[in-house]
Amino acid sequence: MNHRSMRLAALAVSLLPFSSCTCQRQTPEPPKVAERRGFGAIMTPRKLPERAEARVTPRRPEPAEREAPTPPAKLPQTTVPDNFPEGVPIPEGSEVMAVQSLANDARNVIFATEGDSPQLFKLYKDSMEDSGWGNPTQEYQGQEQSFLSFKKNETIINISVSRDPRSGKRVVAVMYYEEKPLPFPEF
Repeated sequence: MNHRSMRLAALAVSLLPFSSCTCQRQTPEPPKVAERRGFGAIMTPRKLPERAEARVTPRRPEPAEREAPTPPAKLPQTTVPDNFPEGVPIPEGSEVMAVQSLANDARNVIFATEGDSPQLFKLYKDSMEDSGWGNPTQEYQGQEQSFLSFKKNETIINISVSRDPRSGKRVVAVMYYEEKPLPFPEF
């Protein structure tokens, strides 16, 4: 019997830590966590603002004389930069749309002209080869878009021909720059 009472005592002592049950108490609900969506972003619930009824009294505009905006001036064909490379043809009947200065003293001259992309591609390829630029270093010819790249001495020229979706005209972009040595040794 002594052995039995010792077992009961050991059992009671081992169950003692489990006797402090908190099942009877009300536990608070855990706080609601906002829904997470992609890359750990948290989406917090938002309330719509209350609608306030307001009335706005429209102001009557005071009559004022407005000047009609002046349309941008069309640049004549002769407005290519002074340093435009020799031997690069300017399509007949074209107009200069823009001259852009780019990084490293590069320039981009954009022409608008009539004609098809294959005709303009052939014009640039043939006339550039004939004027000493040689064969293109890169070329791509598509039905609606074309690209040519030439190098002569240190001057690099990239010519792209595409169609302007608004006007339907061909846009020829001639980008040119002088290749300069890298400021660090090549590896």
